[in-house]
Formats: sequence, structure tokens, C-alpha cells
Amino acid sequence: MKNNDAKRPRRTRDRILDAALDLFNGRGPDRVTTAEIALAVDINEGNLYYHFRTKESLVLALFERFEADTMALVATVDGADEAAAATYAGFLRQWFSLVWNYRFLFRDLVGLVALAPGLVEPVRAISATMRLAVGDIVGRMQKAGLVTIPESERDAVLTNLWIVSTYWAAYLNLQEGVGEFGPQQLDWGLQQVSSLFRPYLSAEAKAELEALVESDI
Repeated sequence: MKNNDAKRPRRTRDRILDAALDLFNGRGPDRVTTAEIALAVDINEGNLYYHFRTKESLVLALFERFEADTMALVATVDGADEAAAATYAGFLRQWFSLVWNYRFLFRDLVGLVALAPGLVEPVRAISATMRLAVGDIVGRMQKAGLVTIPESERDAVLTNLWIVSTYWAAYLNLQEGVGEFGPQQLDWGLQQVSSLFRPYLSAEAKAELEALVESDI
């Protein structure tokens, strides 16, 4: 039986989300109009409103995509070689790529909450889920002898890892006034997370982290 998936056009709803994500990442949701999104998809605004009645519904749908991608990423650690430092370096690489792909959610978080109040609870929920997942991953690393974090420091280290690895883009935007994001900013965020991890890593894990920092995400 022939697979016709490659020939099947993407659904209009998916194309709208693709275009919105690209435009939101580039300029921020508050600077992008629904007319621009419709133009990018080559549909009229009425067709766009059929799928998404408000810009808030667009933001929430993109967050649902991000949430699904996040859960899929967490699942990749299950069944991987838990004793290999490369497993965790790969997870960190993919997490930063994911944050980068949805960077408007983090860079523009304060403004987004005003635009889409319905985002507050989903953000809290995914944050709680991911903090638990990160704790589990670090626990696996400790079991494998790749990292040693004193029990008295563990909660603080895990919290700081989550904050920095997730909200580095918001920091650069709000604190440093960085509006345009590129590889330099991505490298900066990765360096910050690396500085938190480095003191607790084994030699093997430290080598993997250094290789990750020096490579292109």
C-alpha cells in the first residue's frame, strides 16, 4: 500500500499555527496582526477566524503544541542509556532547541499573560511537571555517578536549573533589552545553565557538557 501522507497538504489549522509561530517568534504576538497571519497562510481573515476566533486562542493552541513536544522530549529519556552522559547532554540540547523553537512564549511571557490570561494555569502546570521530570533526570544522573549534588543543595540547584533553562530569553528581553534573538543569545543561555551544572559533574559528564556548549544547537 502506498503512503500518500507526503502528498497530503497540511490542514489549514496547522498552517495557521505554523505561520503564527514564525511571526510571533520574529516580532512578538502584540506586533503581529491577524491580517498578517492570514496573508502568510494565503487565506482570508474570515477563514482564520473560523479556526481561531481570537489571538488568545492562537497563543493557547501554540502552547498546547509546545506542551506536547515537551512531553515527547521527556519520554526520550526513558529507555535511553541512563549510564551515558551523552543521554543527558542530548536532552539538554533538545530542550534548548525546543525553547528556541517556541521562544516567543518565554521572551514575551509578561505581555503574553496580559494578552492570553488563559495561559497562566497551563504555564504553571507544565512548569510543575517539568520540574519533577528534571528532578527525576538528575536523580538518574546521580545514580549513574555522573553528577553529585549534596542533598542540602539539591532543591536549590534544581529550581535554579529550571528557572535559567526556561526563562533565560525573558531575562535577556526584560533586563537587557534584547529584542532580536539569534545563535549568540542561545549560546548565552546554554552557558548560564552549564555554569550551574559544572561544579557537580563527573569528568565524563563535564566533557559531554563542554562538547555541547561548543557545538551548534
